[in-house]
Amino acid sequence: MLPVADLGLLPEGVAEHHGGTTVCADTPWASACRTPNTVSDFAVVVADYADRLWGAGVRPGAVVALVKANHFDIQAIQCALVRIGALPALLSVKMEPADLLHCLKELDRPCLLTDADGAAVLRPWQDQLGEIVSRVLTLTPEAVLPGAVELSESAPHQVTRHLGTDPMLITHSSGTTGKPKLLVHTVDSLYAHVAPQIGVVKSLDYAGISAKCLSFVHVRMSSGLLTLLNTGVPFLGISSPDLAPVRAALLRYRPESLEAQPNMFLRWEALARETPNPFSAVERYISSFDAMHPRTLRTLLEASERPNPTFIQAYGQTETGPVTLLMTTRADVREPGRLDSRDVGAAFPGMEIRVVDDAGAEVAADASGYIEVRTPARAESMIGRPPLPGRDAWWPMRDVGRLRPDGHLELYDRQVDQVPGVPSTLRAEDILLDELPELGEVVVIAVAGAVTAVAVTADGKPIDDDRWQRARSRAELPEDTGVDYRPWEDFPLTGTMKVRRHRLVTPGTPG
Repeated sequence: MLPVADLGLLPEGVAEHHGGTTVCADTPWASACRTPNTVSDFAVVVADYADRLWGAGVRPGAVVALVKANHFDIQAIQCALVRIGALPALLSVKMEPADLLHCLKELDRPCLLTDADGAAVLRPWQDQLGEIVSRVLTLTPEAVLPGAVELSESAPHQVTRHLGTDPMLITHSSGTTGKPKLLVHTVDSLYAHVAPQIGVVKSLDYAGISAKCLSFVHVRMSSGLLTLLNTGVPFLGISSPDLAPVRAALLRYRPESLEAQPNMFLRWEALARETPNPFSAVERYISSFDAMHPRTLRTLLEASERPNPTFIQAYGQTETGPVTLLMTTRADVREPGRLDSRDVGAAFPGMEIRVVDDAGAEVAADASGYIEVRTPARAESMIGRPPLPGRDAWWPMRDVGRLRPDGHLELYDRQVDQVPGVPSTLRAEDILLDELPELGEVVVIAVAGAVTAVAVTADGKPIDDDRWQRARSRAELPEDTGVDYRPWEDFPLTGTMKVRRHRLVTPGTPG
């Protein structure tokens, strides 16, 4: 029987059953012993990383912070660390340096494993590293930091098997509303992430490649890897969300399934108008971070040349894993009224949702309030924080929404991002994007008590005022709502490309 949720053992076990299944990345594996193209190759790379980590003195119980360029090799290194009994802490190289240093300090002198990109981010603080980390290991010789040792010498490693309650992985929240939180996942909690995903995949008729362009340090990718290995779905990891590499990867591999973060899909709308069409072979799109803008749903579903393409959305957090599931078809987005919905679907079996008021009392059916969930997939603990309540306790998602009579959840706002006088900033943004196709992004915030839409346009030019006012009125924004036009590069983003709204408070300046 395969070890369903043990990241250290699963690659080797799966290689014995369907080792020829495609597992690859769109860019080179800079530090791997070979370029994997199959599950068998991936298992060999995991074992080689394990030998080199063992040769460098990494032993069971060690906490190893991984800070490197975004690439699918992060998942192989993670598996290798778990395999030898170490505890990987996956940190985004896109994190703001102050937040990255904060996370390293929270880990209490971990071993740091990095590459050239990670070293470049940390180099301005290299004099502090000796006090923050126990040692520095590098994956490539270009990663120059004081006292760094390249991961090159090999020694046969010893395999560690994990029990269900053993910590297996540390990941971090996105930091959308503040400093990222470090979350510890056990075998059991990660399995609870994976179980519903395995069920969904097995219910679908997968044949072609499943491509994912994600932050590969996110727990979503770890659970995604477990799902792919357990179901035997061919896989492609796309490293960069930029238009050129995404276009090249999609045209080369023609994936049947494509998963990305919502703001990636938003930016990829431009690709849907190209010839040749990069999305022509996509039968299902997948996103599991935030609700998707309906314009993006419609654009990508219309771009597919498959007869019945589907957009699969899940709502959840790093702390909880996916909680709800919604499948949207091309026919759905053509229905009148569908474009105004913030529907994120119904709860997975075994997971519960409720909506409460300020006092924590459940609100009347169909009323809005604060979303809480109860799920066996909730993280075990947070580094540097008090013990978390048991998994039978209700968990606050810090989001505002309503639970409809049909069991579907509608998402309105993050609690901290609510704007006085605006029922739902997210719904308002949906309408603005649909009414004004030239908008590349728009974020509604409160600045000094006034409602402001921070916007970027495709051509960099402001929108005609009459058209803006008509769209603003339909979005139910106040008449005096201001517009602050900025280039896309000035939007402060997390590693998962969420906009850090609290950093957009000063009009006309970067966050």
